[in-house]
Amino acid sequence: MKTTLAFAALLASWSTVIAAPHKNEGFIGLQSKNPGHNATEGKTYIAIAYKNETSMIPDILRKVGLSENDTSIVKVLHNTVFDTLIIQAGEHCHQAFIDMPEVAVVEEEAVVQSFVQRSGSPWGLQRISNEAGASGSAQGQEFTYTYENEKLGAGVDIYVIDSGVRTSHAVFTGRAQQGFTFSGAGGDGDGHGTHVAGTAAGAKFGVASGANIIAIKVLGDDGAGLSSDTVAGMNWVIKSHEKRKTQPGFVGSVMSMSWGLEGKSAVVDEVIMNAVNMGIHVSVAAGNDGKDACGATPSHNGGASSKVVTVGSTNIDNQISSFSNVGKCVDIYAPGEEIVSAWNLGDDVINFLSGTSMACPHVSGVMAYLMAEDPAGLGQNPEALKKKLLSTARKNAFTGNTGGSANLLLSNGANGGVAARLMKKWIARSEGAEEKRTVTGGPAAWAKDFVNDLDKRWNVHSTDSPLRL
Repeated sequence: MKTTLAFAALLASWSTVIAAPHKNEGFIGLQSKNPGHNATEGKTYIAIAYKNETSMIPDILRKVGLSENDTSIVKVLHNTVFDTLIIQAGEHCHQAFIDMPEVAVVEEEAVVQSFVQRSGSPWGLQRISNEAGASGSAQGQEFTYTYENEKLGAGVDIYVIDSGVRTSHAVFTGRAQQGFTFSGAGGDGDGHGTHVAGTAAGAKFGVASGANIIAIKVLGDDGAGLSSDTVAGMNWVIKSHEKRKTQPGFVGSVMSMSWGLEGKSAVVDEVIMNAVNMGIHVSVAAGNDGKDACGATPSHNGGASSKVVTVGSTNIDNQISSFSNVGKCVDIYAPGEEIVSAWNLGDDVINFLSGTSMACPHVSGVMAYLMAEDPAGLGQNPEALKKKLLSTARKNAFTGNTGGSANLLLSNGANGGVAARLMKKWIARSEGAEEKRTVTGGPAAWAKDFVNDLDKRWNVHSTDSPLRL
């Protein structure tokens, strides 16, 4: 939620403003079609003047032929150190204030963002929403996720093209459903797809926890599959997207693909490019071989001349992960080490994994987040969304050899001002595998109820965080 506020607080320390600036230094000069004291098309300006012994605002106003009772005065604020004048004015008054040596600061009224913060989050969510980043144990769960757009991807369909998704898992709060399956059976016998989906859009652990998750099962229980099944799955997504475009409330589609071939497939590449040209957003993992991402499908589809987004991995110490592929086909980097998310062995089971597979759904989630923020401009325009994603990213925020790619770290555009600090670990194993819960109703209905208490103890499958593509 954005709120326009007139405010008198300087963003920097007051000690940094000790002298009046030189004429025309550091000020916003705006043009008005109707200059003057009471310009109907003027801007609202905030001017700050430091005191000697008496209030300076009356003297300042007299110099431009005004008083504190004039209708153009929005507000005058006093304290023992400085006075603040908030005035509706045209360029005439604005320039006059700039020229006054007693006026230290003058600027146009700003739009202030009101952020929402979610505590008890994984480190990756704090990293993408806070300039200060995160520090301490990557397996701690008391980090803070900050966001401005409370829709969190609502109206966006994220197609997780993977090993399937345990759609009944608590973190999906009834928003996950089975789509295409190569085998005729749903579910997720491997766990990889469930983990990816949880990071992209799960409650508690996910970026866009208002988005829909659609499971596209193209990989088997061993985490492997065939290119023909992948093509069939993407074809299903394209048809689903075309159908959804006619339905109210639909914003757009994201294909999240955390897998790769050992080489290149012209057929798979062709389908990906057709999907993008039809308005479907695509994010893909860069790969975990520590080499050039331009050598394999689908990662080589990224890069400066493409609408596809290829994602590399970083760790909590703001370093490129040692396993991450790099190079000019990598567009952006995101958290990918020791990432906690949903797991396939139960509706309350979570697991830690590492890999560019874990970085990719962070980007898929931010894509959905940005799409819901600007449906008309970004919902079905992959080129515009990629441009927005890269321009929003934090520049030179990590170390390591990028192999020629830009040093861009994923950001959702928020900065909650949460200091990077050591966080305690709250996740613990449940005592006794025989622990049972009495559940009534279907899994989706139970998940909706269960998610209201997501801070309860989870069953942790493993804290080893094995590397997965």
